[in-house]
Amino acid sequence: MTTFPRVLLFAGMILLTLVSMWTTYKSLHDSILPEPTVPIPLGSFGVWQCSIVALALSVAIGVMLFALKLAIIDEQKRLNLLGIVGMIVVAFISIVFNMDVLYRTADREFFVRYSATRVKDTYAKYLADVQRTLVEKKKSLQTALAEQEGELETEVMGLRQAPAGYGPRARQEDYRLMILEKTTSVEIATLDEALQALRQADELLRGDNPSTIEEVEQLQAKLLVAVKEPGAVASIPLPEPVKLDNPLFAVFSRLFDVKTIGFKEIFFLAIALFLDLGDIIGYSLIPNKPKKRTLEPTLSPLLAAEPPAVAQPAMSEGAVEPSSNLGEVSGVGSDSFLEPQLRPSTRRAMRFRRR
Repeated sequence: MTTFPRVLLFAGMILLTLVSMWTTYKSLHDSILPEPTVPIPLGSFGVWQCSIVALALSVAIGVMLFALKLAIIDEQKRLNLLGIVGMIVVAFISIVFNMDVLYRTADREFFVRYSATRVKDTYAKYLADVQRTLVEKKKSLQTALAEQEGELETEVMGLRQAPAGYGPRARQEDYRLMILEKTTSVEIATLDEALQALRQADELLRGDNPSTIEEVEQLQAKLLVAVKEPGAVASIPLPEPVKLDNPLFAVFSRLFDVKTIGFKEIFFLAIALFLDLGDIIGYSLIPNKPKKRTLEPTLSPLLAAEPPAVAQPAMSEGAVEPSSNLGEVSGVGSDSFLEPQLRPSTRRAMRFRRR
């Protein structure tokens, strides 16, 4: 890779690392590590309440990932499928924080809406149980009262053993009916008051959605007061106060809810992933520079052919052949004797053939 692409890649890596550090710090500050803080004056921008632990952890994660990426770009570590999986595992913590901040930034009312929905769903279920119990109690009292009225009418009409008329048995049933009416009226009045309180609680549930977390907590306090009396009448214990999740866990619950996950959740999950590993994945997509091929030495047809025979001069009787005597004395062959008389390329070819 030439210098200019390396400079561009290095600049992009720095920008992505800074953004990742900020999202990590923001998520840690809002969800897990808000304390301790140190006030840092920023002039006209006011005072920044800096969370020390959150800032240190975000910088440490960002620097570690940046160092790993530099090692890959400098070809100190080979990037393959296992390398990508390993980088994803290392960057998982930062990816989680990126996803949290990106999702809450895109949907600023998400956390408040999510918290309000949890509170309303809890108390709506409780109200339904209380209302069903109260209605059953009221129906049971009214049924008993109607049954006693029927007993009195049957005695007056003579439909039972006694003769018709307002006799002793009819007076006895009339007495029971009067006592039952008095007691039933009190109980029914109590049940009606409880049902009226439930209607007020239901109006709170159907009201406008809160716009802040403080309003969500106020709504829960009002609902607790509204359902306290109906719950006591119905003999159903009050629900445990809803503990609001921090923003990080709320986003996780939303993103990993199979029933409600959609394109937006998948999109922000991918953005959070590429914010930390996009530069490395992009670098891995760059095709490798082809390697230079090493050519094997080849002999030309002329050099590979048999060297021409050298004519030997005529020797007189008794003369000694120079080549044989020279070879015996010097210990070299005839080819070596002729090599000084040939071209350098021809000598190299002859040595190659001997080997």
